[in-house]
Amino acid sequence: MSDFQLGILALGAVVIGAVFGYNWFQERRFRQQTKTAFEREHPDVLLDVPASQMRDSRGVARLEPALDDDSMTNPLDPVQNEEAGSTQADTLIRYAQANPAPAEAQGSSEALDDEPALSSIEQQLLIATLLDPMLDFIAEIRFEQPAELTTLPGFATEKRVEMLGNTPDGGWERARARRTYAQLNIGVQMVDRRGPLGETELNTFCSQVQEFAEQHGSNASFPLRQTRLTAARELDQFCAGVDVMIGLNLLAAAPFDGARLRALAEEAGMQLEADGNFHYLSDSGNVLYMLSNAEGTPFNADSLNDGEFKTLTLLFDVPRVAGGISVFDRAVLLARQLADELDADLIDDNQRQLTESGINTIRHQLQQLYSRMDDRGIAPGSVAALRLFA
Repeated sequence: MSDFQLGILALGAVVIGAVFGYNWFQERRFRQQTKTAFEREHPDVLLDVPASQMRDSRGVARLEPALDDDSMTNPLDPVQNEEAGSTQADTLIRYAQANPAPAEAQGSSEALDDEPALSSIEQQLLIATLLDPMLDFIAEIRFEQPAELTTLPGFATEKRVEMLGNTPDGGWERARARRTYAQLNIGVQMVDRRGPLGETELNTFCSQVQEFAEQHGSNASFPLRQTRLTAARELDQFCAGVDVMIGLNLLAAAPFDGARLRALAEEAGMQLEADGNFHYLSDSGNVLYMLSNAEGTPFNADSLNDGEFKTLTLLFDVPRVAGGISVFDRAVLLARQLADELDADLIDDNQRQLTESGINTIRHQLQQLYSRMDDRGIAPGSVAALRLFA
């Protein structure tokens, strides 16, 4: 090998060594910079977020459906000045009371034809309160040509039955005799406090609907019966699990006269109803809680004027009351006020004194029951709840 070749090899070795040396120097300097950087106290951009930047959903209100036309009053919207315990169900019922469905026509069909068509809001009201696929078994009769119904069918059932008619102009209304309809929807309620609709009763209902349809040259269509019966039994089991009546009992040290009791009840905003109990009502007339004679004898004018009493029960029908926790607290406050006025003890059904701890336990159980109802889509005090627990 010549001197020139040896020189080239030596120069190459020097260059390679210089490259390795430079790389080692750069790597060492990078490590030192990295170590220094990680030893400093830097805020964690993922964990150390200022409290003001944390997402807080506690103050976020649930958005309710709204109509596009803000100028139109919607009976489904909540009323701003409602009492505690009043919800959309109360608003719907109040609207229905203020705008009752017309009675069976006594005059000619021409007079009925002159009635104004239902507005879209009234249609919502009917759909929301009269027929609900979750609660009702709904049969449909579609006529080939709009048919005038001289009479409406009757049904051999103890369950609630409602009929909606679709008029030739496309509007829906509660069905009435001597009206013309393109379609008739007939629903029988599947579940109430008496239990679920039975298979025999449902078959009878379907036969009567089909017979009525055939009388008008049509046929009826039905949901799958066994599917709906199974759903009704399951819904009834759920309802049984939340169908609770809370009773707050008052036991007086000595009998008190009925006139004093009536004065105290009326001062608290309660009124004596036909069932012999004092009721506290929402603005729409729904019972929030009621005061009864614990011995079972209903109150009446004579007994309140002349009689004496020693035990009372304040009843709270859990699934039928909207705003339940606040209404329950109001009922507890009234029970305590009555206990003070009548020198009575607040006791449970086992005759044990009801302590603050016991009240809190009931309140916690109420919250669980209401959560279960909300999860099921049956809001306490809603139209669905008022129907199911009737």
